[in-house]
Amino acid sequence: MKICIYCHNRIPKEALICPMCGSDVSGSEAIPQDAFYQSTLFEESTEHILDVMADDEAYSEATSRAEKQSFTFNEAKHKATRYIRFLWKKMKDPAETRKSRRESHNLYGYFTFVLSALLSAGLVTRIAVALTKQYDLLSQISLLPSVTFQIEPVVWFMKNFLLFLTFYYLYPLLAYLIKTFFLHRRHALHNWMTQYAGMNAFGLLLLSAAFVISLIAPILMAIPVLLLFLVHLSSYLVTFIASLYQTINETKRDTLYLCLGGISAHLLLVMTFAYLLFLKM
Repeated sequence: MKICIYCHNRIPKEALICPMCGSDVSGSEAIPQDAFYQSTLFEESTEHILDVMADDEAYSEATSRAEKQSFTFNEAKHKATRYIRFLWKKMKDPAETRKSRRESHNLYGYFTFVLSALLSAGLVTRIAVALTKQYDLLSQISLLPSVTFQIEPVVWFMKNFLLFLTFYYLYPLLAYLIKTFFLHRRHALHNWMTQYAGMNAFGLLLLSAAFVISLIAPILMAIPVLLLFLVHLSSYLVTFIASLYQTINETKRDTLYLCLGGISAHLLLVMTFAYLLFLKM
């Protein structure tokens, strides 16, 4: 073990870069632990003096935290590749084996819902702004009375993002609650979110294609874009129903009524939130 002269933390003897502060400690820049300890006995400020009696377990935990906090381009590339591989596997086989599900990260579901909300909000905002501009252009040459619309793209995008985020999160959350409290089936929430998002990997592909088309030709291709978008939204509904019907029901509650109740609750909550966003705010 040796001591970093910059942050005064213990580091491995063979380390070239301090894992705690990132300073270069190669060569003679880092001094042995005993020498550092002796030199700090007479320092006036003991604020950053290292407790040399700390055990190796505490040091290992600190080093582990520093490594987890470090961020590199290669690490980000690896995580992105792994996520894309997860979506690709889910598109080929939505109902993966238990072993494959263990290889999936628990946060993939949450990330997929946020990504879907961003793409959905961007798509709807792009179509709405394009249609508004086209309507304003036609109203200027029309002899009939016209109604003017004003859409602020940034505000519209943020409101749509919150609305679609609510839409995507509510379906798996309601399915999880129904499974837990009505069907008495236990599921880990994070794993359940990831599995639910993976079941809609193909829908995410359709949404991405619709978003790209909306950027290229929002007016000319408005109908195909909206059709692809509706198919994507419908996939979440289909997944919700399928997830409940594939669950073993050992209770007296009819699965059909559980599905209808969950869909009704989802529709009511989304419509209420949309009303508060677009009419009250």
